[in-house]
Amino acid sequence: MTQGLGPGAGYFWAIQTTPLPIPMRPLFKVIFSVLALLVASGIGGYFYMRRQFMPPPNQLVVTELPATCSFAWLADTAAGRAMPHAAVLVPVQLPGCPRTCYLQFDTGAPYSVLYAKPLAALQARYPALPFVGAAQLDTARNFRFAIGQGQVQARWLKVLNTGATQLPADSTAPFVIGTLGADVLAGQALVLDYANRRFSLVAQVPANLARQATFVPLAFTNRRVLLNMGLQGEDKQLLFDTGSSAFALLTDQANWQAMAIPGAPAHTVGVNSWGKTLTAYTVPTAAALQLGGVTLPLRTVSYIENTDWKQNLLMRFSGMGGMLGNEPFRQHTVIMDVRGERFGVVRR
Repeated sequence: MTQGLGPGAGYFWAIQTTPLPIPMRPLFKVIFSVLALLVASGIGGYFYMRRQFMPPPNQLVVTELPATCSFAWLADTAAGRAMPHAAVLVPVQLPGCPRTCYLQFDTGAPYSVLYAKPLAALQARYPALPFVGAAQLDTARNFRFAIGQGQVQARWLKVLNTGATQLPADSTAPFVIGTLGADVLAGQALVLDYANRRFSLVAQVPANLARQATFVPLAFTNRRVLLNMGLQGEDKQLLFDTGSSAFALLTDQANWQAMAIPGAPAHTVGVNSWGKTLTAYTVPTAAALQLGGVTLPLRTVSYIENTDWKQNLLMRFSGMGGMLGNEPFRQHTVIMDVRGERFGVVRR
């Protein structure tokens, strides 16, 4: 504070700036004002982060259940790493369209979206389709599709300017037109048989299947599938994200380091997150999930670098221990019983 004021100035400055006693009442007001500001900032931050987690109202109406189909795996290769199970693709039928289209099933997305470029390609090939002009808009209204015999109608869906621009020459090749989010699960139950690639959305879990399953609590807060499971000897809340199929568990760097097998090399791969390329690091792990008496080895654990501040804050604010992908369950049948607030793994 006294640097550059000259010899002796420090003593003079100290004398001149010695604070006079502040009366208790003004001091109390100052302290109270600071505390009030901190509380107000904390409350404001809480509600800001809560709004970031809050999805728009559910626009999907699902009828004529069960909606049962055979899903497809989307394969991918990134940075030399073969990923045969990069995404779960659910086949859908559109009114007036002879071609089967696909939606990527992503429980990490709290609402479904469509992709503008595939819609435009479909419209060019089949001019009679009922969603004329949707590809040029940011919203498609009264959009209908079928999953097996189940019928889904969306009052409106967001349309993102992404996706394939041309239909594949092979009419049996999956043509992805959007994302099927967790909104399709609201009030329902989903039986996902990974081993036999069966997707079945039902009003309630069949009793005979429920008797074969081990269940843990499931919360569907803000249309996010949150599971309570044992991990590393602790009870953890994990988000089940079928959109992160290529990874067993995504967590933060500290947990990643703690769970890694010592000395094991990390595999680095670039991943696309809504048009932004992020870097994922994956290492072998001996850790396993615990669901009652069922043990599910993770085999690998990953963390992603270069996530933005908003994503980091959302993760911390949620209290989640990480995001589970499909990989630990790939040889099992899982039950997401949103109505019954439980998640089950069918014993083999």
